[in-house]
Amino acid sequence: MLEVLACTLLGVGLGTFTGLIPGVHVNNLAPLLVGAAAVSGLPPMNLVAVIVAMMTTHTFISYIPATFLGAPEAGTELSVLPAHRMLLEGRGYEVIRLTAFGCLGALVLSAALAIPLSFVFAPAYRFIQPQMHWLLLAVIVVMIALERSRSGILWATTIFLLSGLLGLFTLDTNLVKGDVALMPLLSGLFGVSVLLLSAVHKSSLPKQNVDNPEPLNLRANAKALCAGTGAGVLTGIIPGIGPSQGTVLAQLVTRSSGTHDFLVGVSGVNTAKALFSFVALYAIARPRSGAAVAVDQLVDKVGFNELLFLIVVALIAGGIAAVLHLKLGKLAARHIGGLPYREICLVVIGGMVAMTLWYAGMMGLLILATATAVGVLPAAAKVKRTHCMGVIMVPCILYFAGAKDGVLAAFGL
Repeated sequence: MLEVLACTLLGVGLGTFTGLIPGVHVNNLAPLLVGAAAVSGLPPMNLVAVIVAMMTTHTFISYIPATFLGAPEAGTELSVLPAHRMLLEGRGYEVIRLTAFGCLGALVLSAALAIPLSFVFAPAYRFIQPQMHWLLLAVIVVMIALERSRSGILWATTIFLLSGLLGLFTLDTNLVKGDVALMPLLSGLFGVSVLLLSAVHKSSLPKQNVDNPEPLNLRANAKALCAGTGAGVLTGIIPGIGPSQGTVLAQLVTRSSGTHDFLVGVSGVNTAKALFSFVALYAIARPRSGAAVAVDQLVDKVGFNELLFLIVVALIAGGIAAVLHLKLGKLAARHIGGLPYREICLVVIGGMVAMTLWYAGMMGLLILATATAVGVLPAAAKVKRTHCMGVIMVPCILYFAGAKDGVLAAFGL
């Protein structure tokens, strides 16, 4: 038992590291832990505890660089703009508190729902799978239609298709490895493009309100939390629908448009998705994240006892991660206001460029530049940045429709 607790704490430490450093993800470390199983002599379930705790902690801590540095990754990309806006208003620590509430609340709700829902996922998945591309298309139509104006819908469609083609050409060809390609894609679409605008406009940060934050209205945010958790459950089981699309669906269901509800919802989606990516191993025997793939390689079969183990480890790690998230977020909020923000933006951009060059070479830089060019379009056209998620959705739709190879062949790829 003490060994498992120690491994959980190790996972929390690793998740804090991956969450704080832009460009570093759990998926970078999980394969190393799988390889360590053969030489360390540790029981596989101990390493599973490290991976689950690392993934859970990462979902909390990753909102700190997303808030204060505008450095996104899969799952936090939609939070960048609302968080950035609140940061420029001196309310960065409020973002941290909202995302802590969303992450921890969704984790507890997801843990309570995991076992009951696991019994209905297998038949539901078998029913949905043949129609998956139509389901994803329906989500896209809703996302674009929410722009309402004719020009907004036209721009949203254009941005969606441009990002979708970029994703298809990058993720499904041999330009760079698929798992590496996500970093320059997401960094360009949701990171560099946002930071460049801040640097060009010479944004400066006001002093952040840390000592006297407004109390959270738990009742007012409960609807967003429940909707985010439900959307996270859906995205944790169904491939292609990520936290970004789940957040849009949650907003649509709850008719929510406020920034507070949005941040609670998107963080709830991300954390619920993380937990249910492991639950999917038990319910449908399919991993739904890089961390879940690693667990699947360590354990012959995820049975009921293993599922309980995963849930308990996630809850322990989540409780610790929530405290760390608040402490580290407060520390960042206290000191970020005294720093030259324009220079910070340029340094973070430089870091993203360097990480891209390290992981993906010169081709990665080309992808980053192209993604950045597409990423500035939503701000210029005054439409939601959500439409840039075509980068992932278009390849998924073509895959489930059985048309991906034909489309690539039409482009001579």
